[in-house]
Amino acid sequence: MRALVTGANGLLGANIIRELLRQGLDVTGVVRPDADLAGLAGLPVALVRGDVLDAPSLAAAASGQDLVFHTAVPFSYWGHEPAEMTRTAVEGSRNVLAAAAASNVRRVVMTSSSVTLGASYRPEVRDETARAEDDAEEPAYVLAKISQEREALEAARQLGVEIVFACPTMSVGPFGASLGPSNGVVTSYLADPLKLSWAGGCNIVSVHDVAMGHVLLAAYGEPGQRYVLGSENLRWAEIHGLVAELAGAPPPRGEASAVACYALAVAEEARARITGAAPLATRAQARMVGRFYWYSHDRAAALGYRPRPARQALAEATAWLAAGRHISRETRAGMRLHRDVHVARLALAASERRFSEGWAA
Repeated sequence: MRALVTGANGLLGANIIRELLRQGLDVTGVVRPDADLAGLAGLPVALVRGDVLDAPSLAAAASGQDLVFHTAVPFSYWGHEPAEMTRTAVEGSRNVLAAAAASNVRRVVMTSSSVTLGASYRPEVRDETARAEDDAEEPAYVLAKISQEREALEAARQLGVEIVFACPTMSVGPFGASLGPSNGVVTSYLADPLKLSWAGGCNIVSVHDVAMGHVLLAAYGEPGQRYVLGSENLRWAEIHGLVAELAGAPPPRGEASAVACYALAVAEEARARITGAAPLATRAQARMVGRFYWYSHDRAAALGYRPRPARQALAEATAWLAAGRHISRETRAGMRLHRDVHVARLALAASERRFSEGWAA
């Protein structure tokens, strides 16, 4: 069986490719001409240079494929114009579906996001029956994902393509070409000299499990349905406490108010404009402080989805980040990695060696 993955060098794309290879599929990845391919190094995957906004490049890539995994919408709260993000989400998804239909691809698994289910200011757990308000005050990324789901579902109906929506929560782990907000959960806390947490909470999941969930949905998901791919619902103080323990950093010393978070984000955005480096926080993220992005993955669990605990997911992410460029030398010098992080690093290295040796199982 052959599978195509768009956004192949992204955090989700690179991990979905690895899961497909483990299951013995022939995999083709679509990457942009200027893509950073470090996360795909050494993998037996065919790469096609293209763009979801370039319909002919998708048509060529989809030819002969049995499945398509569409992940190519950037998860970002900085550096992308809202109109362009929405265009990529909506027009790009239509192009993917049209290419799939023209090539008689039987199913498309489209990466959406749990944020399309909304959030609450109380510690409530949401499922796939919930929906975010299509509110102009939501960040551009959230609005783009809401539009993507709505328009892709209608396009799939018109084209006669089976579509299943994967809705990952905050997915942390290795191989992303860029840092992104997910792994930024780890790096932003470690880089914070005040070591503060904030109100609200989030669902943390391993990107490995999200990748396995995508493949599970390709086999068993119900067409037209959304499936949350998450793990544990935690308060931010708990998340930051785990990051501190795993990295050997000080635990949270207090909770920053929403006003303080917004002021910090304004300062960080100003610094980013001057230095060209991504901000540790943005105003869009600051406006999300105090909400509980808590979700149930029971619908996916009924298909066999079994995610690992959030602590293990954060250990895997910390192992990868500690060896990379996203944590400064100064911050790294003060880290004392927990044994679980070293175990995760060894497991990751062993898994990658199997690919280089031609193992697939």
